[in-house]
Amino acid sequence: MAIKTWELDSNFKNEIAAMPGGEGIMKCFQCSTCTVGCPITELEPSYNPRKIIQMSLLGMKKEVLESEEIWLCAVCQTCSERCPQDVRISDLMGAIRRIAEKEAEEGKIELKGVRAIFEKAFMHQLEKFGRMYEIGLSMEYYKKAHGGFFAGMMAMQKDYQKLGMRFFKKGKMGPKSMFPDKIKRTGEVKKIFEKVGE
Repeated sequence: MAIKTWELDSNFKNEIAAMPGGEGIMKCFQCSTCTVGCPITELEPSYNPRKIIQMSLLGMKKEVLESEEIWLCAVCQTCSERCPQDVRISDLMGAIRRIAEKEAEEGKIELKGVRAIFEKAFMHQLEKFGRMYEIGLSMEYYKKAHGGFFAGMMAMQKDYQKLGMRFFKKGKMGPKSMFPDKIKRTGEVKKIFEKVGE
């Protein structure tokens, strides 16, 4: 990847460091222990936490925030436990994701990757009902992940043919799951979301 120096944002590392979880970014000396020990790299060889940190330190803000890789961290803490500089890498990835979400809401970048879409749909269901509503989550996720209502419903139907019976046995599908009961005092849940939004 060619680096265009005129497009670098030298303040990006400071922006990350100012976020809860991002404080240790400048302690990283690029030893690659995080990447070598990461279980996600065994499943997805392109995932490289060291590279994400290096790009962030260089100021490659747009490339980092639009990367699908920032959403792959499983928050298993293996990297954090092994890091000789005590960089809390899974917390750092969380800080970068929060910046990405904020920039996407402001229309500055486009989020890529299905996990970003899933997380947003998940939080929306919690805010709306005060608890998880699986059917609503599925409908919202598939619609956004597949570029529209009809394409989303077709993809959802295909997946549910495989998963439907398992969901039914677990009580996640059926008459009761179609119309969720809101928990009591949902106003308190909304206050939590408003506080987090500040």
